[in-house]
Amino acid sequence: MRISVIGCGNMGGAIASALADAQWEVSVYDKSEERATALAEHANIMALSSMEEASGSAAIILAVKPQVLPSLYESLREVETGLWISIAAGVPLSVLEDHIGTENVVRFMPNIAATGRKSVTAIAAGSEVSKEEQDLALSIATSFGSAYFIPENLFPAFIGISGSGIAYFFEMMHQMAMAGVKAGIPYPEALAIVRDTAVSAAETLKLTGKNAIELETMVCSAAGTTIEGVKALQDGSFASAVMNAVERAAEKSLELETKARYGER
Repeated sequence: MRISVIGCGNMGGAIASALADAQWEVSVYDKSEERATALAEHANIMALSSMEEASGSAAIILAVKPQVLPSLYESLREVETGLWISIAAGVPLSVLEDHIGTENVVRFMPNIAATGRKSVTAIAAGSEVSKEEQDLALSIATSFGSAYFIPENLFPAFIGISGSGIAYFFEMMHQMAMAGVKAGIPYPEALAIVRDTAVSAAETLKLTGKNAIELETMVCSAAGTTIEGVKALQDGSFASAVMNAVERAAEKSLELETKARYGER
């Protein structure tokens, strides 16, 4: 079974490599022949000289920027595949179906962690996508991380807490590391400590099955250091800032989807 990836940028390249490492047969196309050729150094990846050569693939992944898609629609209509998968942010299923000329379309919303096989990916399938095709989409998505089927109307919220949300963790880790610098720990070491603390928190949440508030309460000893830090976060409107960040990203995503429906970019 062959999977083709159109677009070999950071995300497309990461997905193609993950699929190849998982022993899928992969073909790639990019307007930059150099990018496609570089990926084809992997034993399970073949570079294509045109998009048309992707015809016959079990699935074709559109890993191009949203603003590039409109220039490809005419050519894509000439390509035959069992399933189309788009990772273009802000481009709804209805727009993809109309312009590609098929209802066999799935949307992915991965995040940057696909490079390390740790992406969190949202999946929404068109009404005509079969159970077998949905299973195929899930297998593809889980080759580079975890995946969740969610209704398409919740994609903006997903982007707020994951697609864009991963950047909020980076920002928090940077600021915590800078606080470490202020206290005397060199930035590289402080950032490494914060990074490993973030991983330990995520793993504890996952392994215990407890919710975040339960775990936070366990760490907060009476009159101890942690409750002082938590109170400082509350005094600084931490909860409000985080919720506002998620809402703003979700609103922007919804705005982009609305523009895509009306052909605006």
